[in-house]
Amino acid sequence: MFRNLSISAKLFLTFVPIFAFGIGLSVYLTTVSQEEQMQAQALESATQKARIVREALVNMMVESQVVDDRWLERVRTVADLNDLYIRIDTASLRLAEDYMDSSRTVRLWERVQKAQAKDEFDNRYGAEVLTTGKQQWLRIGDNFRAMIPFAAEKKCQRCHDVRIGDVLGVAHIEFPLTAIIKANEENARRTAFISGGIALLVIGAGFVFFRSLVQRPLKRLEKAAEEIGKGEMSAELDLPEGGDEVGRLASSFARMRQALRQSQESMRISTVGQVAASLVQDFRSPIKEIEQILSEVRTTTMENARRDELLVTATEAAHLVNRMTQDLIDYTSGSIRVEKRLSSVGKMLRGVAASVKPDLDRQEIALNVHAAYDASAMIDPERTLRALDNIISYAANYVPAGGAITLRSDAADGRLILTITDNGSGIPSAFREKIFEPFVKVVQGGGVGLDLALAKKIIELQRGNIALTSEEGQGTSYTITLPM
Repeated sequence: MFRNLSISAKLFLTFVPIFAFGIGLSVYLTTVSQEEQMQAQALESATQKARIVREALVNMMVESQVVDDRWLERVRTVADLNDLYIRIDTASLRLAEDYMDSSRTVRLWERVQKAQAKDEFDNRYGAEVLTTGKQQWLRIGDNFRAMIPFAAEKKCQRCHDVRIGDVLGVAHIEFPLTAIIKANEENARRTAFISGGIALLVIGAGFVFFRSLVQRPLKRLEKAAEEIGKGEMSAELDLPEGGDEVGRLASSFARMRQALRQSQESMRISTVGQVAASLVQDFRSPIKEIEQILSEVRTTTMENARRDELLVTATEAAHLVNRMTQDLIDYTSGSIRVEKRLSSVGKMLRGVAASVKPDLDRQEIALNVHAAYDASAMIDPERTLRALDNIISYAANYVPAGGAITLRSDAADGRLILTITDNGSGIPSAFREKIFEPFVKVVQGGGVGLDLALAKKIIELQRGNIALTSEEGQGTSYTITLPM
């Protein structure tokens, strides 16, 4: 089905999916890239916020030796954070004894319990950051979580019995990515819209250029080819011009047409000459026979019986000339028409026998008729009789004196089967595929080589077919099948 579409349809069905796939891939890659950038920006933002919180906490601890949770809540609100809290490990914090009192212990314990009440992700990754000192970040739905470790500095040793670099706590920060996600989605839609618009523009422009530069010139070439196919070699053709591939193809096409016209003219002259020479030779023999008989009758004194015999021969020769002329007119004019009607097959076979008997008797060839089916059939009896007459007359050329030709009728599967079989010399294998072609004569018998060509045309006009089987030295069989 795809092969039968026009070139423009093939290009459309090929490139539109490619463009659509390209646009989709571009949008996907753009979205993935923006997601990665979003992750990097979110991490950088979380790190910056954690550093600010860390510096504030350190300064708060240095100045007042306590973390103000109300200040953390204000920071969370101002920074539009979903959550902000500090995770600590009291064992690693190691406050100096001077700073350990019951109220501080309670506050630290409450902070630990608050951290432990968080979800699985915070507890698992927060504990890992406390242990390794490596920050963690993850995206959960439309939210971004960052866990930033607080490493001890020199000033931390005033209150904590730790080494510089030890992890004192982890700042848990969670903020929404809704705005970034929305921006990414808008960018993806914008990218898809722009890419789709560009693709449609390219496809539209390509279609316009294709129609004007390729399709229309090809249509003109196609029309020119149809004209040549009809045999119009001299008519003026509207061929595209130009130096591109289509223009060069049109130039080659014009040269080809000129060469075909010259070849056709040469072939026509040659064919006309060959056919004319064959026809002259075919007509010359009976006409010469008539001339000789008339000359003999005119100049010679003879008995009436001899005169009657010569006149019969002249009449048969004239009949042959008339038949050859009619065959030639019928075949070349294309005026053969069939009129099928319900007809008697037996009557038609008797008509064939009466028509060919004089010629076969003169050649001493016997005709056997076997009407296994002699009822009615929907055929053109006159044209079918003529086809059988032509085949039998042609077959007689291969049957020697004393031979026989058998005409048989039969019926099977709603079809009439007519068989003509002879016991002659058979048709040479080199000519079997050609004998149904016009003006083909394997032997120099009567006629102009149209007997079988006319018979085949008559049979095919009745939606039938004719088949040939032959073996040299064994004879030939012609099988005609006609719908009843």
